[in-house]
Amino acid sequence: MLPMMIGNLNMSIQAGRVGALLSALVLFLIGPSPIQAQPSNSDAPTHTLVIHMGELPGLINLDGSGPFVDFVRFLDDQDPNTQIEITVFPIHRAINGIVRGSADLMLPAVRPTKTVTDLPFAFSSESFGDVTHVLYTHKNNPLPVDVLWANPKPYTIEAVPYYMPFKVERSHGIEQSLRRLAAGRIDGFVWAQEEADMMLKQLGLTNIRRAHFADFQDVFVIPKGEKGQAIDAYLTALITRLRDSGALAREYYKVHRPYVDWQPE
Repeated sequence: MLPMMIGNLNMSIQAGRVGALLSALVLFLIGPSPIQAQPSNSDAPTHTLVIHMGELPGLINLDGSGPFVDFVRFLDDQDPNTQIEITVFPIHRAINGIVRGSADLMLPAVRPTKTVTDLPFAFSSESFGDVTHVLYTHKNNPLPVDVLWANPKPYTIEAVPYYMPFKVERSHGIEQSLRRLAAGRIDGFVWAQEEADMMLKQLGLTNIRRAHFADFQDVFVIPKGEKGQAIDAYLTALITRLRDSGALAREYYKVHRPYVDWQPE
């Protein structure tokens, strides 16, 4: 769910081989490049990773609360040698933290369904879960999901362009897109289930219908280059271990869930 403000940024996706990841992991653990060393103290973490999280009301709140923030705190608790420092910003500032080098990680983000070469950051090799996306359409002008997938060109769909599998119009906010849809100004709106459903309920719109569109991979945004490769190796080891233990799915379920079939009334 990287938001709509990143369309002009530049990037190529990092997907290192296993050997490269292992080498980068060694670099991460012993080298200073991706992390900031802490003062010598047997009780203090030896490394710090700075994460900037973009505000998603209800999931990532500006006051540092929300289930997505709690998920990152869960990851932080897994390694006593590494501390993850969390700061929540408006999404455009969170993205800029990676671009300008003041952050090591950024959330939220979804892996593109196609190769993207014009963003100045990378995505983590490992996903930590699937984000259910919903197609919202107007009650009086329904658009079946299979029809949209088969031929999207005739329809005006608002979404986040960089990871959508076909061309869409850029959404400038969940509320704005839902209101435009309710007014019949667009044919559809695609967004992550939890965030858009919360806004839909808050607005009390009853002339909108929803359907399961697709599931996309939730990933971290990381820097490009050697620094990002080392961070990616660390995340790969951490996520793999948690996935194998079953703990990853249990904690991620508190953030994003499989599609829930309901309609506004």
